[in-house]
Amino acid sequence: MVGRRSGRKIRKLFLIAFLFIFVTCEDEEEQLCNIKATLEDYSDLDGCGFVLMLEDSTILEIGDYDEEPDFSFRDGMTVNITYEEMKGIATACMVGTIVRITCMEKNGSEG
Repeated sequence: MVGRRSGRKIRKLFLIAFLFIFVTCEDEEEQLCNIKATLEDYSDLDGCGFVLMLEDSTILEIGDYDEEPDFSFRDGMTVNITYEEMKGIATACMVGTIVRITCMEKNGSEG
């Protein structure tokens, strides 16, 4: 009897540990939207539209979205983003790194 009880306790502990690790990993994958960027209208250049200018002057070309933003873009609009680089893709614009936007929100100061 004693062996069965301790076996059940160990299984419960493993289950609790597994759930804790799973939930912790899920939290790390949440979209932070913590990178500040400014939308720049590059439509004067062939094959370009809006691009993102980071605070360090890095230009990002928007290749794809996880979810399209629910607001219209404006030249000079500041946004908060999270992105992933898209490798092996080229565009006609060719002004910056092509990225998939995983999160985009208007900056709190934008109307």
